[in-house]
Amino acid sequence: MNMKKLLLSGFLAMATIAGLNAQKAGYDPVKAPFGHGEDSVKCRQNLSLMSTSAKAEDYKGALASWTSVYENCPAASKNIYIYGPRIFKSFYVAETDATKKKQHLNKVIEIYDCRLKNMYFSDDNKATILALKAYDYMELAGNQTDYKLVYQWLGDALKEAKSNMNPPDAYSYYMVASLTQFLTDQSKKNQYINDYFTVTGYVDEAISKANAANDKANADYLGLVKDAIVKGFINSGAGDCKTLTEYYADKVEPNKGNKDFLNEVINALGSVGCSESDLYFTASEYMYKLEPSAGAAIGLANKALRDKDYDTAIKYYHEGAKMETDKNKASGYMMQLAGIFSNQRNFAKSRQAAYDALEFNPNNGAAYILIGQLYAASAQNIFPETEKRGLVFCAAVDKMQRARAIDPSVAAEANRYINTYSGYYMDTETAFMMGIKAGESIFIPGWIGENTTVRLK
Repeated sequence: MNMKKLLLSGFLAMATIAGLNAQKAGYDPVKAPFGHGEDSVKCRQNLSLMSTSAKAEDYKGALASWTSVYENCPAASKNIYIYGPRIFKSFYVAETDATKKKQHLNKVIEIYDCRLKNMYFSDDNKATILALKAYDYMELAGNQTDYKLVYQWLGDALKEAKSNMNPPDAYSYYMVASLTQFLTDQSKKNQYINDYFTVTGYVDEAISKANAANDKANADYLGLVKDAIVKGFINSGAGDCKTLTEYYADKVEPNKGNKDFLNEVINALGSVGCSESDLYFTASEYMYKLEPSAGAAIGLANKALRDKDYDTAIKYYHEGAKMETDKNKASGYMMQLAGIFSNQRNFAKSRQAAYDALEFNPNNGAAYILIGQLYAASAQNIFPETEKRGLVFCAAVDKMQRARAIDPSVAAEANRYINTYSGYYMDTETAFMMGIKAGESIFIPGWIGENTTVRLK
């Protein structure tokens, strides 16, 4: 620890000791929180003076009355611990002398420590107070913040609150503190990884609770908190495929009956693009035996695909899509299956999978893009007369037009195909010789088996 941090820790220790004695001898915070007799009158007067000045942000004017109630009747009002940090934070900001600034910072910490030690108020929440203490400390310390302290304080808060942390952004601040330690000391990698999974577990549970209570605003905010934590983890270097595989390698087999743990492994490996590793597949297989789920099914489908066991892959893609509650994801699974069939040049099955994708998400323009591509790829083999292949491109353009109509995100891609495919339409002279007219409906035989409108060039 450098000298600056050592001095800061010393100040904080002294502040803590001072906080333990911040009440008058013989004071009874339970039976007589305002004191007795004249003391009680003075306490109430000073509380009123403190509140009036503090509400007006006259913190210098509030100091004397605040000091009196803090020292003589500290259990009289929660406002003592709300206004106290504000008073000394304002002094800290206005002060230019470094020594005095430290004293003001230490006083803020002392006030929080006094509140935490005594817990005078029945509705006080230890985790929340710890978080507010950490927030005020970080705000004042700035780039001199000792993240070991923040890690300790917020760690204690999360142990206390788990999935009920308020304010919820304490989850992300704790992970910043954990990450900061890892980035300065690589031996903290496992600590950071453990923190990541513990905290994301808390956040996931908190999101579930918010959704169950129809508290969408809180659920959405927690989702943003989790996204930030996940991005930090992925970008940290601690969460690459190799590291996570090594971390979990000897833990999966002993936990093959633990659904929560297996889900953790599957989600963790998937989040860093490690969903084709043997460990991912092993965890998926164990999970599927315990509780068939969309994620596990897709894991097994990917394994079968890697092993070129296409029948098994198809089976699990279908099962995964059926179990998936997110319809966009289910549609995506069917598109992956459509891609497999397309690569095998099994165009009919590929189209069916694309239509299945549309059942889950009717606005999935990529499905119609694929169908149009399938039609174009088989244009040469549909009609006995090669001159009629241009009619197949008419059917392909139908799908591209449909794609851009339902899904603006694929409009540019669809337009490129339309421009390309229209170059392969039948020319007017050939069409006339074959008795085909622009604008009429014509049936496209073979595996396509549908009508299209004739377009000529």
